[in-house]
Amino acid sequence: MVEVLRTSPTLRPAPARRALARMLAHALNRTFSTDESATQLVEEHLAWIVARCLDQVDETQATDALAHAVGTVTGDKRIMAQLRLIADRQQARNRLGEDELNTLMALLSCEEVPDARALAQACLHPLAAHLPVHCTDAPSVVLHLLRRNALPDGLPPFLAFLEHLAAVWQHPSRTELHAWTDRHARSQGLYEQLQQCRRGVLDRPTFRGENREARVMFVLLPDGLDDDYCILRVWHEDSLGKGMPPTRDADARVPRRDLGVHVHDRLQQALTRVGQAPALTVEFWLPAQLANLPVAQWCRPGPDDIWQADYRVVVRSLDRLAATSSHDDWKRRWEQLIAGQPPAGVPLACPGQRHTGPQPRVQLLVLDAPPDKEEGLEQLLKGIHSGAPAILWHRSDCSSHAFRQWVDALVGQGSLADLPARLGELQHKRKGLETDAVSDLTLLWDDPNRPLPVVKALTSPDEVVTQ
Repeated sequence: MVEVLRTSPTLRPAPARRALARMLAHALNRTFSTDESATQLVEEHLAWIVARCLDQVDETQATDALAHAVGTVTGDKRIMAQLRLIADRQQARNRLGEDELNTLMALLSCEEVPDARALAQACLHPLAAHLPVHCTDAPSVVLHLLRRNALPDGLPPFLAFLEHLAAVWQHPSRTELHAWTDRHARSQGLYEQLQQCRRGVLDRPTFRGENREARVMFVLLPDGLDDDYCILRVWHEDSLGKGMPPTRDADARVPRRDLGVHVHDRLQQALTRVGQAPALTVEFWLPAQLANLPVAQWCRPGPDDIWQADYRVVVRSLDRLAATSSHDDWKRRWEQLIAGQPPAGVPLACPGQRHTGPQPRVQLLVLDAPPDKEEGLEQLLKGIHSGAPAILWHRSDCSSHAFRQWVDALVGQGSLADLPARLGELQHKRKGLETDAVSDLTLLWDDPNRPLPVVKALTSPDEVVTQ
């Protein structure tokens, strides 16, 4: 723990280390002895803090408290993750014993499991809670799951995960892992539950390389009482677990000025569910009045973020749901325009241009002004109500020559169906160049095949049919 702490530059000054000691004393409800930080070297003072932290206190509790305090003092998520991993290993050692734990960790290091996080989420459904950010591979996932309560059938979650893990391993390693789980289950009186879990895995195997497309949906709703506030709702959908329903976080009432911070934090939490999934779409479902919010900027990873994954950011329209009389009609129009491979895209209206002849077939609507301007908002609402499948604009200036050039390039490079991918690739390539004409391009893309989950109505107890 001292070696981890000494890598934090924030803890080099003595005042920061004294603040850490005071916070730990409060968290552990203890009084630390005399502080000698003024005369000690940095490593010696950190060793003193760790020693006092562990003195006459459960090691796991003390390390948890240390990780929380270090996170508060330094804000360093990487240091927190390393300390959490140490705490998990201490808990695992207490539960399994040193020899059994070392044997299991050696087995888990035999084969690489790139889908460990997603595999844990799938095999523990419907009780799969968010995994912490420090769970990045099979050993760290197992250590964390050793903290979790048993599943409804009495089987510990880490054993269920190991059974699903064995199913994607090669034969020799699988046999060794099964031998370890058999031995542990017999010692705990859980052998029958383990065999039942194993039979279920064989009946419905988990394949490595399965499509792991996932999406996170941020829904912004008007507060209704105060225009300076919004209701933030977040849905998660991971297609790795087939039949796994979308999950929803608790709603939050957020000041508009703080939306970016809340969205960024929620996205980092969401990434702990899917890890570094190859395909992640981040959707923002917005009313027209909020369509020009800088949502793509909110999603850009910061230097201290654990996850630096690339993902596609898409804007969706809440007004589309109310404007469409029939989902079937909406889907039919969408398929005609998208799947029907219409001719090369022709904008309905380009900035600074007015069509005097017959109106071209509607494929991409390009606004003359951003939606936070009256003209742009009117065009946006008309486009939504008329069924335009894709609407593009620039967040600050829809009339610039640079914007018109990028629109022409995007439209001329391929079909409308590939537009989100082309825009995402363009912005990804140029994100380091600070090109506002590209980074502030916003695409409204309402795909009827990817609907917003519906909040199910509550059922009163007297209406539940007993089977």
